[in-house]
Amino acid sequence: MHGETSLAASPASAASIDIRPLDPVMGAEVIGLDVSRPVEAAALKRIKQALDRYKVLVFRDQQLTKRQLAEFSKLWGKLGEHIMPGATRDGDDEVAVASNAGPDGRPNGKHPDPTAKRWHTDRSYMPKPALATLLYGVEVPDVGGDTLFANATMAYAALPDELRKRIDSLNAIHWVEHSRRTGGVALATEYELSKAPPVKHPLARRHPATGEKSIYCGCHAWKVDGMSDEEGRKLLDELLAFAVQDRFVYRHKWRRHDLVMWDNRCTFHAATDYDTAKYLRVLYRTIVEGDGTELAVAA
Repeated sequence: MHGETSLAASPASAASIDIRPLDPVMGAEVIGLDVSRPVEAAALKRIKQALDRYKVLVFRDQQLTKRQLAEFSKLWGKLGEHIMPGATRDGDDEVAVASNAGPDGRPNGKHPDPTAKRWHTDRSYMPKPALATLLYGVEVPDVGGDTLFANATMAYAALPDELRKRIDSLNAIHWVEHSRRTGGVALATEYELSKAPPVKHPLARRHPATGEKSIYCGCHAWKVDGMSDEEGRKLLDELLAFAVQDRFVYRHKWRRHDLVMWDNRCTFHAATDYDTAKYLRVLYRTIVEGDGTELAVAA
């Protein structure tokens, strides 16, 4: 018994971790890490380097409580408040639960957050957008419910030179009210509007660790600073459509007890449909708050 307790408490080491790419576009599986246990500093450094390189990390076969997920998430930074529609917190402001379970625990036929099916980067409507999001699959469908990830760094590099230079000097205005109005869900509350007033971010965002630029917009982007609404909307739609082409997309097919983590500073993501009346899908979600962005300067 004493040996088992010691093993459970011992931290994961960097030497025990294997990182294997999942797709040529991006994504890697982290093997040999039980995130419910403490993580050595060297191991955490290696995982952080992997996130910078692969942008999406997958930890298979994790057995996590909400508290354990929160504790692992805090290794990456301060946890952000959830103000997304369809999420419940069960009295816990750090971990949101997205579920289609009814009062009887069976599938209720409703998607908890249909707005998640649009391409976006989490919390871009906040002054300090999300650094990372962690999503844990407590229950996942046998069919459907994949999550799509678009490599916004790869997309930026593939832009025509003229368009890339153009967006280097432009900022977009992101606003939670715009996102809700166009998402077909309940409008933002007064509290949400007070927490997330319109905010500017660069259209070409530089990653603080890699120095690489990425297209940064998504469904929370409302307009382009200094452009007419019509012209700005056209540019935002053009950039997003370019960024989410199949050649830039990794599709994650969920397994039960997957923990998936992604870098919101250089990716877009979108949920896909599943039979919400047939399959149960329960996800725990945390968001790691990032830093403010460095605005673009007109050329």
